[in-house]
Amino acid sequence: MSQIVLFAIIAFLGVIALTLYFRLQKLQSSAQTPKQHPMQEAETFQAMPLPILYKKNAQWFTNKAFTHAFGTMSKENAELLSTLPKNGEHAMELQFDNGITKQTLIYTAPLLGATGDFVAMIVDIAHLHKSKALLMQQKERLELALEGSDEALWDWDMKNETIFYSSKWKQLMGYETKDHPSTLSSWLNLVHSKDMALVNERLKAHLDGKSDLFVVDHRVRGSEPLRWVNVRGKVIVGKNEQPIRMVGTIRDISNRKGEEVREHAEHERFIAFVEHIPALCFIKNAQGHYLYMNQAYQKFLGFKTWKDKTAMSLFNERTAAEIAETDRLSLYEGIQEHNITLPTAEGFNTYFHLYKFVIDEENEKLLCGFCINKPFKE
Repeated sequence: MSQIVLFAIIAFLGVIALTLYFRLQKLQSSAQTPKQHPMQEAETFQAMPLPILYKKNAQWFTNKAFTHAFGTMSKENAELLSTLPKNGEHAMELQFDNGITKQTLIYTAPLLGATGDFVAMIVDIAHLHKSKALLMQQKERLELALEGSDEALWDWDMKNETIFYSSKWKQLMGYETKDHPSTLSSWLNLVHSKDMALVNERLKAHLDGKSDLFVVDHRVRGSEPLRWVNVRGKVIVGKNEQPIRMVGTIRDISNRKGEEVREHAEHERFIAFVEHIPALCFIKNAQGHYLYMNQAYQKFLGFKTWKDKTAMSLFNERTAAEIAETDRLSLYEGIQEHNITLPTAEGFNTYFHLYKFVIDEENEKLLCGFCINKPFKE
């Protein structure tokens, strides 16, 4: 589009310059100077790089560029151009000498103020239209590819304060086909109130250059059933590192979020179950550092600080050594059942059946277990 504007400016200035030149020639000829240079006007006209024609006293005059561009179609095109208004910018398809019809911009101006006389300059913009068509084709292909992967496209032009939303985006956000959302509010107004603060925080951080990508999950306001979407984008900066554009995608993640909610609910139920078991339950790593203790175990210890500590920090030396031995037997010899004596916070010995088992995670082994109190030592 910027190229078209540039061509328009150049062509407009060219028409003005040519008109002024003809008027200057008329003034010079009216002065009846001793020496005339009739060839100078013709040479200048023929040297113009853009196709130009003018009509003067019912006669057509064309330059070399015009003849080269239109050839045998010169007369037909000249007659076609004569039907245009004699002042302004006009878009028209013209047939060139190679038989190909191209889109052109034509700039016309009255010539020397004479009725019916005018000058016209033609700018071939076919390659710009082709580039635009290719761009639109690529954009359509991208949209189709994204839709095939359940993603939709959005493109924020910050200079013009407009956003392009693909048809898939409108579908995901609850718009109808006839709707034409085109602003930032078209999206933000559909962000669930519980997620608005997070969305604004992430968006501002990215626009301020504090993140490489803008990524956020949010619920869609008013959707039934409740819909979750994942929004991604990246800002494009211009001069002075100022944001000028932001392009991104959106994806429906309702199924994933629903699964996460179910998993979270199951996890919470399991934790609630373990917390209420009247046994001392724990998880520790292979080095003996406690990662989890249920309420019963914490109460047994007198609610000491236990996180990431070992038995050596929580019990006396004899008890810690006994616990370390049961750890070794469970980790390396596969023995799961043990009898152990643990002192209470008040110093009284309590007897337990201890059950330990190993869970293999990606990078380490976890030792889990629980102690069931027995009334006397066997």
